[in-house]
Amino acid sequence: MLFAHSPRNLASTSGPLASPRRAWLAGLGALIGTLALAALPAGASDPSQAEIHIGASAALSGPAAALGLRYHAGARAYFKQLNQHGGIHGSRLVLDLLDDAYEPERTEANTRQLIEQARTLALFGYVGTPTSLAALPFVKRSKLAFVGAYSGADALREPINAQVFNVRASYAQEGVALAQAMRRDGVRRVDVIYQADLFGRSGLEAIRDAAQKAKLQLGQVITVKRNSADVASPVRELLERSSASAGSSQAIFMVSSYASCAAIVREARQQGFRGRFYTLSFAGLEPLREALGAGMKGLTLAQVMPDAENRKLPLVAEYQQAMLAAGEHDFDSISLEGYVAARVLAEGLRRAKPPLTRESVAPALESLGALDLGGLRLHFSAQRHQGSDLVELRVGK
Repeated sequence: MLFAHSPRNLASTSGPLASPRRAWLAGLGALIGTLALAALPAGASDPSQAEIHIGASAALSGPAAALGLRYHAGARAYFKQLNQHGGIHGSRLVLDLLDDAYEPERTEANTRQLIEQARTLALFGYVGTPTSLAALPFVKRSKLAFVGAYSGADALREPINAQVFNVRASYAQEGVALAQAMRRDGVRRVDVIYQADLFGRSGLEAIRDAAQKAKLQLGQVITVKRNSADVASPVRELLERSSASAGSSQAIFMVSSYASCAAIVREARQQGFRGRFYTLSFAGLEPLREALGAGMKGLTLAQVMPDAENRKLPLVAEYQQAMLAAGEHDFDSISLEGYVAARVLAEGLRRAKPPLTRESVAPALESLGALDLGGLRLHFSAQRHQGSDLVELRVGK
């Protein structure tokens, strides 16, 4: 699917060989070695440079699996296209992708495994705040560039980390856009339900700061478990506390993944809530829409990528073409983000002078400057490690 597998160890043949057979095997081995060297891409002077390995850990199973699978479907589509056109400096790009099921402990183990492999040139496409932050200590020690996390957490942005490069806008920027939307929708008081981890707290801080600036009142605040759709009890508590307070809230702000957010919306509606819902881009527009169907009505979701169906944008047309060539017929915001992040990483690798090393990737990414992908403008420098500030809103009808 999305995995690059290492070759299995082959047991050596034991026992004596007749001299003519040994000579024949030796000659065949020499011939294969010569052909292998002759087949190396231009610019790759030895076998170690024939491939560029990029390490990744993401949710490929569990309740958040759609996020990791779709993100890396987009990234894989671009890398396939890239390799068909000569790769980077003549070398093929290989993505070594491991499953962490959106659990930080598994991310730690995966990241340790990846950085201990000398072939890993950079880390890419981690999905989630707690998982990305679990990788940061390893990133600092190994000096690997950490590119394109599917997270808008400030902890990945402030202060600037020399190794961390974000493509998307921050949750703080999403919070501002959502708070302004609440004001336009007539909301003056909003309750918050967030998952009890680093992502949840990051989202809570984002809406708390944005609400203060927009003169919105935060009402009740309740937590739910990460990776769980068991939300009946916390939703009931939130609504009971809200109705018992001085003034009931007109909206619920959710900070969680799509499965939890969908369960919160369904449960709140079932318990009689008739207000609006708002959530961050991490929830995932398409999996949330698939889970809720008509229940999307009254829900506003922040987006940090252009509309994945808008072929008028050259970026989107190119993304769709790459996806179709990779056998992917579904277009969505998550895979578009993976595609964009893959293009950013590839452009940075192109700027780095061969032979590529772990230490050469971050300076090359800082040298990108202004980057127009045809409908999405990004900018990177030594003082700016976040490429895009784009935040749009999608409103369920």
